Amino acid sequence: MRILHFEYSDFFRRVVHDLVLRSGHAYFETKQGSELFRILAHDEIDVIFTGMELSDMSGENLIKELKNSKYKSIPIIILTSSEVENLNKRLKGLDFYDFILKEHLNLDSLNTLLDRIEDMIES
Repeated sequence: MRILHFEYSDFFRRVVHDLVLRSGHAYFETKQGSELFRILAHDEIDVIFTGMELSDMSGENLIKELKNSKYKSIPIIILTSSEVENLNKRLKGLDFYDFILKEHLNLDSLNTLLDRIEDMIES
């Protein structure tokens, strides 16, 4: 599976990079919205991971742009450190596959999530 990660934090991109590679998947990364769409245009991506606090746009705007584009079928996973109560308010009405709190992200939770996405893609 090819995963594109959109995140402003260098540290967290390294964390996710290491987890994705350890799980046996390909990893692409960016911290710029314009770069994200360039990568999508040149590489076949299966899943997009995004944060909510981004360098040049909000996670909400990114999700809306993706869902109004030719990339709307790519599952979006939100990786966030926001409190769940605040997150539920922010995400209301957005079309995304799932979210995971950054403090709960580990190799097991990543593999479980990616297995569910693979099952969904195959069916």
